[in-house]
Amino acid sequence: MKFLIFSDLDGTFLNNDTYSFGTLKNYINELDLQFEIIFVSSKTYEEIVKVKNKINLNYPFIVENGACIFFPLNYFKDKLINKKFIKYKKHFGFKLSKLDPKLLVKSLDHLKEKYNFRFYNDLSEKKIKEITNLTINDVKLSKLRKFTNPIYWEDSLKKKKDFKNEINLINSNFSVLEGGRFFHVSDNYDKGLALKKFLEIRNSLESSFTTISMGDSENDIPMLELTDFGCIIKSKTNMKFVLKNKKIFKSKMIAPEGWKESLEYIFNKEMKNF
Repeated sequence: MKFLIFSDLDGTFLNNDTYSFGTLKNYINELDLQFEIIFVSSKTYEEIVKVKNKINLNYPFIVENGACIFFPLNYFKDKLINKKFIKYKKHFGFKLSKLDPKLLVKSLDHLKEKYNFRFYNDLSEKKIKEITNLTINDVKLSKLRKFTNPIYWEDSLKKKKDFKNEINLINSNFSVLEGGRFFHVSDNYDKGLALKKFLEIRNSLESSFTTISMGDSENDIPMLELTDFGCIIKSKTNMKFVLKNKKIFKSKMIAPEGWKESLEYIFNKEMKNF
């Protein structure tokens, strides 16, 4: 049996404060299973490649909350790549977003008259470092956004719901989800739709596998609801999830330990009855 493991990064695979993956590299190397680990994150291409290189993983990954899926150049072997794929550095990309981040800023900028917020690329490197605790080098990688421009909310919790509603009124195709630190506005794509498209593409290579998803934030819900098993990694925010998928495991530990805890539960307990 082969496993496709779809995993968020910050707060799921990586500790939300230190960005450490702890002993997970060794744990992954010791797994006596057939698997692929597909990171599904709000991070940029460059950020995810850096993490993957540290762990020596060469599987596909999904960037900027589902905006684009990237496959290693040799992933499809002799299969023909159609014109819908773009070649970028060492990967083929399949873009789901049709939204130009610059046009998004223009369409939402007038809301600053009523609400206090800033777009990610408007924040200084110093401010992003303060918010995220990233190193300056990693902050630079995080600003290399190709598809999205997240929103940093600086207003009251009370106004948050009204803000989201106004975005939907501006364009009914817009959806707004919260990640660990930022709002993410998309044009009818999310982590779940990206996962669906990935499986559609993946089925052309092989269709026999078990799917697992792992996340810790609201923007992970579409992904968690689609897989055979879903894992919610304990978070400091203790966000309450309402999920359709009944096969959900909630870790007792935060990342990165909670990631290992979740997989071990599924492999040792759930799979016996699957």
